[in-house]
Amino acid sequence: MKSKIIKLRGFLKRNKIFFEVLAATVLTITSIFVSFQANNISKRQMEIMESENTPRIEIQRTQLFIDSTKSNQVTKWLVFNNNSKISDFEIEKQISFLSITKKNREELSIPVIEYLNPNGKLSGENEGLIYEFDNVNSFQDEFITRQNLIDYGGVNVRSFIQISYHDVLGGEKGNKIFSNFTINPRDFSK
Repeated sequence: MKSKIIKLRGFLKRNKIFFEVLAATVLTITSIFVSFQANNISKRQMEIMESENTPRIEIQRTQLFIDSTKSNQVTKWLVFNNNSKISDFEIEKQISFLSITKKNREELSIPVIEYLNPNGKLSGENEGLIYEFDNVNSFQDEFITRQNLIDYGGVNVRSFIQISYHDVLGGEKGNKIFSNFTINPRDFSK
């Protein structure tokens, strides 16, 4: 047993440089791996921080009756911020189109001037409901236009809104365009 230990010591002394280089290499590779993983964790933490501090702007559309006979409606849009605080919120542009889809599936878009009320109401809040605006009581005009054009195909009003704001990360977010709220004629036939 003693001779095996002596042989092992001799082997280790003869290969001392090899083992030191091997240990240094293993430590270097381990440190590179650890720093790579730390970098990945840091990137993920940054993504989480940005997602927690990125506003989620949502636009909801509602139909309201403005008289007791329920024959006159106004379409009201409510702009919500559902995540992080914002400041300097502005509606940059509001554009609407009368979109006529012919029976042969060809689509024709006609700009509608002053469909949306440019003088909306800021709530003064930077989270929750932040802005509201309407279509300036144009229900009667829409209804008559739809009745006159119903023989040509489906009629919709499409609206696009460009907004800008500053988020808590200090960045200016501009040119965000919302177009996901199309007014469908079925909404008015009820």
